[in-house]
Amino acid sequence: MEQALQDAEARLEKTVQRGQIVTGTVVFVTNDGVMVDIGARTEAVIPFNQLTEENLSEEELKNLLKPGDTVTAYVVRADLENGQVVLSKKRAEADQSWVKIQALYEQGEPVMVQVKEKVKGGLVATIEGLRAFLPASQVDLKRTPDLDEYVGQSFLVKIIELNRKKGRIILSRRTVLEAEQKAARSRILASLKEGDIVEGQVVEVTDFGVFVALGGVDGLVHRSEITWGRFNHPKDVVQKGQTVKAKVLSVDTERERVNLSMKALTQDPWLTVSEKYPVGSRLTGKVVGLTQFGAFVEVEPGLEGLIHISELSWTKRPKHPGEILKEGQEVEAQVLRIDPEERRLSLGLKQTQPDPWKSLPDRYPPGTPVKGKVTGLTDFGVFVEIEPGIEGLIHVSELAYERVEKPSEIFKKGDEVEAAILQIDPVEQRISLSRKRLLPPPAHAVSIPGGEEGEGRKGRREGKEGERPKRSKGKGGAREGRGRDHDYDYGMGGGAASYTNYDPSVVATSNTNVKLGDVFGDLLSQIALEEDKDKEKA
Repeated sequence: MEQALQDAEARLEKTVQRGQIVTGTVVFVTNDGVMVDIGARTEAVIPFNQLTEENLSEEELKNLLKPGDTVTAYVVRADLENGQVVLSKKRAEADQSWVKIQALYEQGEPVMVQVKEKVKGGLVATIEGLRAFLPASQVDLKRTPDLDEYVGQSFLVKIIELNRKKGRIILSRRTVLEAEQKAARSRILASLKEGDIVEGQVVEVTDFGVFVALGGVDGLVHRSEITWGRFNHPKDVVQKGQTVKAKVLSVDTERERVNLSMKALTQDPWLTVSEKYPVGSRLTGKVVGLTQFGAFVEVEPGLEGLIHISELSWTKRPKHPGEILKEGQEVEAQVLRIDPEERRLSLGLKQTQPDPWKSLPDRYPPGTPVKGKVTGLTDFGVFVEIEPGIEGLIHVSELAYERVEKPSEIFKKGDEVEAAILQIDPVEQRISLSRKRLLPPPAHAVSIPGGEEGEGRKGRREGKEGERPKRSKGKGGAREGRGRDHDYDYGMGGGAASYTNYDPSVVATSNTNVKLGDVFGDLLSQIALEEDKDKEKA
């Protein structure tokens, strides 16, 4: 009895205030809520809507607590005089959760959460019984358009924003993943060293190179280190998702950069080029580039040779290699020169074909008559094509017996001309022709007794009426009717001399229609000139 009185006095003296956290015992469950004895003069009630944050049915709420259970609650209202004390179990739990969450936020430690639902702009998860928001931008390292796959999953997150007054809790999974990735990068970088052989998957292909994933860190294979061969874009060699092997060139732990080389795993073809392709040997390759000065041929990946434009044909003189070769064409060429140090390989295309100039002297001995079309006209002569791509020059002095000032006034491009071979130089690729050697000599050139012939020629030389027109001192005008420059000097200077210094006796003895009178007339003329010089000296 005495104990009961003491308890009653204690109840009367106990005060309950709003905001307190109290602990009591469930007495019974009514239709309005749960009655709890908290040791005050009156019993407190926990309405059903203050039991939990979970969305439960009324029957489930009634069965959530039963008489005799101990419960901790938050005092929402305290009016002891009127016998009204209202408690909130979920408010007490939230208060305790906020305390724990505040500690986690201050420590910066990750916490495990479970995603409950997808909402506009992100996901909703529960942390210590409280709702928290996970923005879509913070779900993964890359923004994920479809968030449905994350509903129901549990993973570590970090609290990046906390505001108890507004009830705001913002989470980030991306921060946790970035920290894990950084730790993995540090481990990878510490384990890599120059010279290591690594294997990884191509994650990105750019204009300047290829990025390869090495398990936490991406290594760069610069485009110059992909292959020894030529290519336009790295995607022509490797594709995204492809697994490749590479050699570590350098590791920068501070900047977290790894430089790799794929071509370092294969031998440089220039190291063995002299043994595999000696000078004079023939090889097959593909035309990979055309320039104004020649064609580049890929012999093997990383090994290219140049066919200079002058080495394309024996007879043709193209303005551009594209007139003879096309990109992608397979060609056979001959090795002319090798310079491994300068990484240069000179090739020749015409060397794989017979040189027509070598057989010309045998096929066209001096005095052989030929026919051809006029391909070009200059002040110093006429160019005639005697075979496809092979031209000869008829100097103005060999066009006719009479003086020819302008060949273009007599001939035009395309005219067919008959001439005799005077001289062939297969080395310089020059042919000297004569048209007048196949023409009948003029009447005044008929041979007569020596003295009279000599005097007659002398008289014509000295007389005004018989004086020959003076030859122009110029080297001759441009070659008409030719669309390209010729690499021969056919002017009146040194080049023309090689076409006028021939042996008339050789022409006379050939099996041609060359008139002997013309040959002997030239000899008599030379003798007369020598006599005149002797008389003048006397």
